[in-house]
Amino acid sequence: MKHVVLIIYTLSFLLAGCVDKPNIKNSTVPNLGDPVLDIPDRSVDLTELHFNKMTSIWTLNDQRYSGYAVSYYQPNILKEKIGFLNGRKQNEAITWFPDGHYKQVSNYYKGKLHGQKKLWSSGTNHVLIAHLNYNSGKAHGEQTTWYATGELYKRLQLNMGEELGMQQAFRKNGALYANYEAKKGRIFGLKKAALCFELEDEIVQYEK
Repeated sequence: MKHVVLIIYTLSFLLAGCVDKPNIKNSTVPNLGDPVLDIPDRSVDLTELHFNKMTSIWTLNDQRYSGYAVSYYQPNILKEKIGFLNGRKQNEAITWFPDGHYKQVSNYYKGKLHGQKKLWSSGTNHVLIAHLNYNSGKAHGEQTTWYATGELYKRLQLNMGEELGMQQAFRKNGALYANYEAKKGRIFGLKKAALCFELEDEIVQYEK
């Protein structure tokens, strides 16, 4: 009887996943994470800062840096801009492609990823390929990735870096190839592949 119940429970997830084909529209507007702290309105070249790997602190002239750090592809073509407060990354950290489109937008709180992180493809259309969420440096909440051609790739639910809830992965044609629920270390449903964030021609890391 237990085997019959388990089979019925598993099939319910498979059928639900087959009929539920998410329709997510890509966005090119980054959303900020909270909380946001005030950063002094000054900028230096990123190469002027020193990063101590032991303490994870950024300094300028041996002092903890507060302000913004920038770098350029060439004069007047901005490559990245990162906010710092008391030696740690804070608020937005943005990188751009040479054509001026967003490449990555991350949000930090006291040196740790906190809030939303978005990445775009390197193709001419710059498609959104990842919309991730963090809490104090850990992947937390819904993590969504797309193929570089725009089709939905994976939708995961994480709780402080651990799978919890429904996990789904799709082929480019929209077919569901992984659909399961992670709960208390157990998996219920269909799992045909490891759901890491690796895309064609793009690699997305969701923990840093």
